[in-house]
Amino acid sequence: MISGRIILPSLLITTSRKTSNRVRSFARDLWTVLPGTERFNRGGMGLTELAARVGQSGANAALVISMWKGNPSLLIFTTSTGNEVVTIKMESAKLKREVNPTTNTRFIGNAGVFIKSGSSDITRELGEILASFLNIEMLEIAQPEDVQVEKNWSLIWLEDMPSGKILWTHYHSRTGVEIGPRIRVVSIRRKE
Repeated sequence: MISGRIILPSLLITTSRKTSNRVRSFARDLWTVLPGTERFNRGGMGLTELAARVGQSGANAALVISMWKGNPSLLIFTTSTGNEVVTIKMESAKLKREVNPTTNTRFIGNAGVFIKSGSSDITRELGEILASFLNIEMLEIAQPEDVQVEKNWSLIWLEDMPSGKILWTHYHSRTGVEIGPRIRVVSIRRKE
């Protein structure tokens, strides 16, 4: 509670029911760089209970992280109606400690979703999805260092990779240092 106002999360972050230590660490990492989110352990909670929790929290959706061979593999956005509306398939995900072991901060705000100038339509689509679920704006810039925010905020950076995949990572808005986690996105599937 801040100044008499209750702050509702924009997104709930959890894992699939069968998970691993690495997936739990990845969920915690996303929570630290995405202010305005809430992380919780799902346990045996089914999809109906998950949808009810989204509805009760006032969040836009739950971000469910599933695994393949112990590693994060899919990010599934599920609404309060229980519908899986977006699925993001990852090739790999590096944890924050693997990208920058010196950053252990939970950020207080998010400067936005920033995509590299001239990005592909699929990268732009990912940016729009993240901005929508997190209630933040998306901007197109040349490089993450162009963002000038003097606060302890994170920023989401998306850019095309030569392989056709999308690099999704996070930077500290004040220092311009990459903080991770670093995600390689293979595909995005929307369900209407």
